[in-house]
Amino acid sequence: MADADPGAQTLLTIHARSVSLDGSTEDYVRRKFDRLARHLPSMTAAVLELSLTSSRSADDRVVAQLTISAGGRSLRGQERGATVRQAVDLVADVLDRQIRRYKTRFYRSSSARRSARSVRGDGPTPPPPDGAGEDQDPDGPPEGRVIRTKRFAMSPMSVEDAIEEMEMLSHGFFLFYNAETHSYSVVYRRHDGDYGLLEPQLLD
Repeated sequence: MADADPGAQTLLTIHARSVSLDGSTEDYVRRKFDRLARHLPSMTAAVLELSLTSSRSADDRVVAQLTISAGGRSLRGQERGATVRQAVDLVADVLDRQIRRYKTRFYRSSSARRSARSVRGDGPTPPPPDGAGEDQDPDGPPEGRVIRTKRFAMSPMSVEDAIEEMEMLSHGFFLFYNAETHSYSVVYRRHDGDYGLLEPQLLD
């Protein structure tokens, strides 16, 4: 078996909350991540969050959430398992499928841009990343409080790009800065399979 790539491993940050992570298990996790990173050379960072739930079932006590940043996009998956290794195996499979989907869509969009630029006579477009195109799912509201805040970088994008981002994250909606209207918008997936767009308007 080939040794894990130290360079790829440095991209991974692990946060374990109420989870025991011994040296052997951490090595396993990083080797698993290394194999995943080889499928996406453009990856710039990754965060793995491990935590325990209060589930009565021992089969899904450990939660593993993995977020990967690549090319200005984010891929995220979350799975549960009886052990850290099992949960990591499952979430790695989810991210592997997302990476393949991302590379295929990137390849298609890049091919379309190159074709358009060729027709217009513009200069060449940078080629897609290595491997792109390969392998073408009681009585009232509960009381609560905000216990966590996440901040993330946001770049202007089109509605079509926002939909692709939402699908790659496996979310039902996605907040983005609309490059056409120069304001924040939300795309969401409808029950009939189509998409909806929310464009807030300030009251006078």
